[in-house]
Amino acid sequence: MVWRFLLAILLGGVCYLDRTAACQLMLHRPLVVATLMGAVFGNMAAGTQVGVVLELIYLARLPVGASIPPDDTGAAVFGGSAAAVAASSIGLDAGSFTALLLLSVFVAEAGKAADRAVRKVNVRIARITAESVDRGDIQSVEHGLLAGVTLFIVSGMVLALVFSVAGVAVAKELLPRFGPASRGNFAILLPALPLLGAASVYSCSRTERTAAVFFLTMAAVFGGTVLFRWSA
Repeated sequence: MVWRFLLAILLGGVCYLDRTAACQLMLHRPLVVATLMGAVFGNMAAGTQVGVVLELIYLARLPVGASIPPDDTGAAVFGGSAAAVAASSIGLDAGSFTALLLLSVFVAEAGKAADRAVRKVNVRIARITAESVDRGDIQSVEHGLLAGVTLFIVSGMVLALVFSVAGVAVAKELLPRFGPASRGNFAILLPALPLLGAASVYSCSRTERTAAVFFLTMAAVFGGTVLFRWSA
């Protein structure tokens, strides 16, 4: 299990770096991250299932400019690792699946708070760098850039470790404590989650002519999600 966490830390650091500080190749998106975490912890399919729904929920929440959206990358680390471990142990039924998705939302908010703190430190690095340049130290620009990149990599690795450990702990310790009745109650909420994501995407749409195509696509996604989960 230790090497799995080490691999999750390395992948998490890369994904968090891709989120805002560098590259931005969409490696930080929930579908990619949850799939990677699922593969690391032994069940890529389970991670992908979580990633699909999280991607839909957070599709319209992007870390653009100064805005700080919920940490969908952290939610995917948590959800992907938890789903993979649960699928390999107690099984990932509809109730457990829904419970993990709901917990992932709280993880995303916790990651948002951490992201805000990291950005404040990065602003301080930028201010110190600017003051050094004013004093004629041009080399400080390179040092400032390296310090900023290092900050985001290290913070991403720490968050990846924390969220993956939390995901494994939830799958092994918390989910087995829920009885069939409790998991059944969670399962009732499952169809609402893809619709919540659809509403989030539609709220950003400004082209009325695409409404019909949009609703048909969301209906297909909704139907596919329900069919995929209940036939698994």
